[in-house]
Amino acid sequence: MAQSHAPLQVWVHQAPGLMRNLLQLPSSFAEQQAFKQQLQQARQLGVDGIIVPINWRLVAPFVPEQAEQASSWHGYRQLFRLIREQRLKVMADFSFVATGLTDPRSMNLLPDWLWGRLQQALPADMPLDSLKYLDQHGRDSITALSLWARPVTLPYFRQFLGGFARHMSEFAPGVPHIQLGIGPEGEWRYPFLGRYAEGNEVAYLPCYSELALDSLRQAMLELHGSEAAWCSAWQADNLAPASLPRLKQVVERLAGELVAGQRSPALNDFCRWYQGNLVEYGRDMLAMAHSLFHGSWQGVSLGLRLTGALPTMGGLPNGQIAEVIAGLTSCPFSASRQEDGYLQLLNALASGPWRRRLRLMLTGIGARHGEQDPQLLHPWLRAAQKLNIPLLAENRHSLSLDDHPQWERLIQGVLNQPAFRGWAIRDLDALLMDNGLGEARLRQLSRLKHTQGQPSGLKNKVFRVMGPLHLKVANQRYQVAEADWTRFADEVRSLRRLGVTAISTDVWWGQVEGRQPGEFDWRYYERLVTELAAQQMHWVPILAFHQAGGNVNDDFMQTIPLWLWGKLLQNHPELGSVRDLQYVSETGDASMEYISLWADDYVLPYYSRFMQAFRDHFVDSVGLIDEINISLGPAGELRYPSYNAHDWGNYPNRGTLQCYSPLAEQEWQRHLKGKYGNITALNYAFGSKYERFNAVGLPAADELFDNKAYLYSAWAREYLGWYQSALITHGRRVLETALALFAEAPFQSIPIGIKIPGIHWQISDPDTPRVAEITAGLLRPHASLAAHNQREYVQLLDSLIAPEFRSRVVVHFTCLEMENKDYEGYSRAADLVRWFAEAAQEVGVSLMGENALAGALFDERGWQQIATALGREPGFEGITLLRMQHFFAENRTPLHQLQWLINQFQ
Repeated sequence: MAQSHAPLQVWVHQAPGLMRNLLQLPSSFAEQQAFKQQLQQARQLGVDGIIVPINWRLVAPFVPEQAEQASSWHGYRQLFRLIREQRLKVMADFSFVATGLTDPRSMNLLPDWLWGRLQQALPADMPLDSLKYLDQHGRDSITALSLWARPVTLPYFRQFLGGFARHMSEFAPGVPHIQLGIGPEGEWRYPFLGRYAEGNEVAYLPCYSELALDSLRQAMLELHGSEAAWCSAWQADNLAPASLPRLKQVVERLAGELVAGQRSPALNDFCRWYQGNLVEYGRDMLAMAHSLFHGSWQGVSLGLRLTGALPTMGGLPNGQIAEVIAGLTSCPFSASRQEDGYLQLLNALASGPWRRRLRLMLTGIGARHGEQDPQLLHPWLRAAQKLNIPLLAENRHSLSLDDHPQWERLIQGVLNQPAFRGWAIRDLDALLMDNGLGEARLRQLSRLKHTQGQPSGLKNKVFRVMGPLHLKVANQRYQVAEADWTRFADEVRSLRRLGVTAISTDVWWGQVEGRQPGEFDWRYYERLVTELAAQQMHWVPILAFHQAGGNVNDDFMQTIPLWLWGKLLQNHPELGSVRDLQYVSETGDASMEYISLWADDYVLPYYSRFMQAFRDHFVDSVGLIDEINISLGPAGELRYPSYNAHDWGNYPNRGTLQCYSPLAEQEWQRHLKGKYGNITALNYAFGSKYERFNAVGLPAADELFDNKAYLYSAWAREYLGWYQSALITHGRRVLETALALFAEAPFQSIPIGIKIPGIHWQISDPDTPRVAEITAGLLRPHASLAAHNQREYVQLLDSLIAPEFRSRVVVHFTCLEMENKDYEGYSRAADLVRWFAEAAQEVGVSLMGENALAGALFDERGWQQIATALGREPGFEGITLLRMQHFFAENRTPLHQLQWLINQFQ
């Protein structure tokens, strides 16, 4: 049986600004109302509770005894009351250290009296340096009290915690957790005192106070039994009690061994003692809290902060050194240190009556875009999961709201790890900023509360951007300048931060295999893949068997391989001329954009060879590829080149039929013979008087469309039905070739995509309804064809994609940004988008969208249309927006609207 969990929780840190005004909160109605409004908003967005820092300096600013007075807690009582009124929980986050020194907004200092009072309280046998951590040069830290001084410090900590437990007890039912910040930045670890710049190969251990060294001496005498045995084990002399300076020298030597990567019995003894003191400190603090929070507090959990990332060690040669200095490993340079060490460390911390109450916070989660995951994340997670200790994921610094990869990693890290019980996010002010981005993030977390370890059922939309047809070309050999690659990388980085997950690019057949058959040049695409990988951006290659140039907004020209025409004619003498290989329209115009589908038998082996070459060359990049898209016609779309501007294809007319080549005529005649068997049956069906099938010519296009003949004439429907069937057969043939070539590991799980255009004009024309879709080859005419859905696209998809492949094929459909405009070319674009989505759902194929024209990116209405299409059910799983360069134009509307759109579907 699958393990079930309580819903994940969303905790948000209280805004630092409020804490600065805490003392005036009880008497300031304006402050209360502003905070109350924030809390209401947070609860509506799914926040479960607020993390409130309990500042010692605010409670007891002048003398420690103030923590015992009820009046000292008045501000916190008012704060907790406001939070409770909004039915939110409170996490009390105690700081026994100074935090936030690099950020004035969140700075939390220790009380002014602390160092002086503690110095006075030192027993006569404790050295003057006992309160501070010291390195070998005498540098200290003013942010945290030394753990070796806890005989002096713990009574004051107890006084602080006890005052809270006593005077805030009425709020205990709404305080499920107490967090104890006992080390640097509230984390359970030692401080880093030295500056670790490049070339500074020294380990600064914070254990050189006389009290710390004496603790080491006593521990080693107990371990080895005598001074002589200790000296022998450490290969040192003169370690007597009166020789602490000598012991300091020996510890410095051990620090040198640490830097050099050496292992010795002395270093092992030292590291075990050093880590053991940290463990005992954590246990003492938990034991103290466990004893104080009883009665009405007995249901509260207790916790410390675990660090997921440690400071960079500059020129030091081994990453484990930081873990040693922090006190997190006692076995440097051991291969099993992370597998077993962190498990033993957490187990030692949890051993006590507080174990059932223990809940820890793992900080540093949510690496920024371009950064690696915190290096200690996985060791802590494995240990916590084995010990069944629950964790909360906390970011150390305020998250970049517009850094989608950062949030993605934060969210998925929690969802994929059973040890996590939720998120602790900084901070409330940032998340409720006016731009709405933080609100979208909180809504996303709220939707995912119940989905840990199982499918969420709330599939996010996919957002992709189509790359440029080609980076700006420096010369005819397509040598791209380094500056172009730099700009491309910068733009990819910006899009990735917004939440775009993949860049779609044409892999031009004519560029890669343009020189001669079988000679492939992948250098441009190798560099492109390298740049995408560096930005953590995925790739959707379009295997482009079509020409670039000649379509709307094209700014690049690339023919299909020019050698192909001659090669096919040379190898197949039955071909009369190049026109046999081309689409020839009703006007006599021939297109070189794409090899005619009636020449598939000749060209399909070349398509197959190119796809196989791509597969073999990019086998090591499979992890970067989200989908492989296959070009099925002009502009990569399954259609005839019916609306080319050079061929009477001026928008928004009906377009031109493209079936007047010699091969098309031969195929038309074979179709009739195959269907009717003999010429008599054909003549009987249509009232014709042909003597043989090869005498049946191609009908004039105007005769097919005048007086709605394409709807009412059986002969016109026969011809145009064959015309559409030929296109679908071509699409299915090429698609299934690709599916077979990419059927085995490691490509077998990569979706195969195809594109179908949204031919949205002439739909509602009362004289010639749907005629542009017919000349493009998408519809089979029937007598009731009109400006409403009669499942025409169900028929197309059902014929195009065999049932056994529907789980793997992704269909892309265009014109998502367009509105219905009967007054402009009888366009019903919005209706068409809805009809196609309904068809895709009925057939059972995945559906992605695309905008037809880049100009709509600069119009907010177009973005609203896209949002409507994405939000509708049945709808689209995502969208690919064209093209990349438009998002970085002087007009920033596309970039801002893209961020808005992504926010809607987090």
